[in-house]
Amino acid sequence: MNPISQYLIDHMVAVYFLYGLTFFGMGLMVATTCRRGASEFRFAGAIRFLSLFGLSHGAHEWAVMFQMLAEQTTGRVAPIAEHIGRVGLLALSFLSLMAFGITLLSPRRPEWRRLLTLLATLTAVWLLSIAGVRAMLAPSAADLLEMADVLARYSLGAPAALLATWALMRQQRSFREQNLPRFGRFLVWAASAMLVYGLMGQLTVPATALFPSRIWNEGHFLAWFGVPVQLFRALVMVVFAYSLLRALDAFEVEQERRLEEARRAKVMAQQAQIEAERRNRLEMEQLNAELRLTTRELMLMLDLANTLVSPRPLEERLKAALEELIDNVPRCDNGMVLLVSPDSGEPEPVAAVGFSKDKGDWLFSEARQLGVRSVKAGMALCQRLDGVVLVFHPADEDERRRCESYPSPMIVLSVPLIVQDKTIGSLVFAWPPEQARAPLSMDEFRLVFAATQQFGLSIEHARLAKEALDREKLLAQLLHQVVEAQENERKRIARELHDATGQSLTALSLGLRGVEKFLEREGSTAVPQVHEMCVLSSQALGELRQIIADLRPSRLDDLGLVPAIRWYLDGYQERYGIPVRLETQGRDIRLPSRYEIVLFRIVQEALINIAKHANATQASVTLTIGPTSVRLEVADNGRGFDVRSTLRRDRDQAGWGLLGMQERVALLGGDVTFDSAPDQGTRITATIPLIQGEESS
Repeated sequence: MNPISQYLIDHMVAVYFLYGLTFFGMGLMVATTCRRGASEFRFAGAIRFLSLFGLSHGAHEWAVMFQMLAEQTTGRVAPIAEHIGRVGLLALSFLSLMAFGITLLSPRRPEWRRLLTLLATLTAVWLLSIAGVRAMLAPSAADLLEMADVLARYSLGAPAALLATWALMRQQRSFREQNLPRFGRFLVWAASAMLVYGLMGQLTVPATALFPSRIWNEGHFLAWFGVPVQLFRALVMVVFAYSLLRALDAFEVEQERRLEEARRAKVMAQQAQIEAERRNRLEMEQLNAELRLTTRELMLMLDLANTLVSPRPLEERLKAALEELIDNVPRCDNGMVLLVSPDSGEPEPVAAVGFSKDKGDWLFSEARQLGVRSVKAGMALCQRLDGVVLVFHPADEDERRRCESYPSPMIVLSVPLIVQDKTIGSLVFAWPPEQARAPLSMDEFRLVFAATQQFGLSIEHARLAKEALDREKLLAQLLHQVVEAQENERKRIARELHDATGQSLTALSLGLRGVEKFLEREGSTAVPQVHEMCVLSSQALGELRQIIADLRPSRLDDLGLVPAIRWYLDGYQERYGIPVRLETQGRDIRLPSRYEIVLFRIVQEALINIAKHANATQASVTLTIGPTSVRLEVADNGRGFDVRSTLRRDRDQAGWGLLGMQERVALLGGDVTFDSAPDQGTRITATIPLIQGEESS
């Protein structure tokens, strides 16, 4: 044995220390690498078992070292239990290496239950082999522990190292796929070191009775290579640890790549956010612009609507509205409104702005001609400086774009005023040739189109309102004539009844009384019959006088409204037995005849309704003559009625009396209110304005 070999044999404690330190250091460094974070490499999930292999194997070698050190210094022989624990650490380290290889080779991370089951099976095989050796060879306890160490290396260590070698070679492909070939080469070196460790290191065992340890063992290795196999294993593991740690630097590169990708993603996200904010800002600016334009359009439409419905002649309203519109059309000073004349049926200018003799009649003539053509065609017309006239529908956006894209400047634009599919006129804008402008933009077209719609609707509304007002005036005139004719007819009938029928009945009554007195002197038996005829003639004369009074009370014409009402109430209470209280307030003056007739008829109609329908025990009439109006109120404590349903009835039914009151008062510019409800009584109030200077004292 050479001196170096002898020196190493003499210092085996130091060899074991170096041996254990190599494995323990490798385990610690691998464990530190495990905590660097998540990784896409399957290697990262399995490396914790490699760390456990290094730590437990280093602990095993240090256990051997401490046993040798204790035996050399104190002569203490390690008990069997310590040797069992040491062998257990050895088996644990090999099982950890086996778990590393299995996990690394699995396409998916194996379940803990399956992995533990497989490792437990391998442990059981190792233990059964120990039991078989004991049964066959019956060695001593120390020899059995030595054989257990050998069996652990044969059945667990060498296969685990080969499996780890295969797994590492497979893993280096993943490094190449990730464009990390340099780290893959270090894995090849690590796999080569693990192969040497498994074949040479684990098959070189202490000499025992087991085959093949009798043929090849630690003694043979020392004789052949001149160094203990423990030192060889340590050197091999140094190469493995170095190569593995260099390969694990791929995790740092991967982490840097991830950080770079995260940084790029962040930059891209920031850029996307900036772009989104820019788009949002542009969209917001566009929306704000559209909102401002829409607000401008709405304000213009509101101003046009207010102008067009103002109480002025239609021509003045159209001119004022046209001026407002011209102010809102960019670079336009001339405009015209043409309406179809109801008499001639031809479009005629009714309002014009901006045209003057200074600019010549040519522009006015061109604008008028184009406006007439637009009305007849029912389409928008656009005349260009080169003489071309483009025809398009104002509501068609594509056609408006075609008009907008025409290169020649625009001098006249006419848009038809269409209401309910009927063209009633046109709205015309004009520019002198020296001021000819580019076509209107889409927003300006939309503004002009909206304005034409507003013009058309307002003009049609004005026309309909005028027709309705004319019909209302005509209806009021007819109603007034009907009422006046009715009163005149009543007056005529009352006068004829008084002058003809009344005189005849009076003469008849006087004659019958003379006959009655003559027959009394003669003692005739016909006196009772003649007396009865006298009584009947007197009753007929009284009823005739009442009819005459109802038709046209002479007191109304002779004495005025209040005496006529008081006279009528006296007869009313006598006929119907309903007490009626009369109250007058305000000025004591005579009202115009038409006022007195209307108010008297309302009292008449209201009291007759009370007698017929109200079942009232009392009523009241209040007349108030103020400085500017007359107020008449007729109230009762009867059963009342539903005003709304009564007013909705046909005019041929009971509601005609209420409607008649309303119409009579409306002729004088007043109104009537009906305040009633079932079992709540009724209050009828008529208010008529007084025209200054019409009342008479």
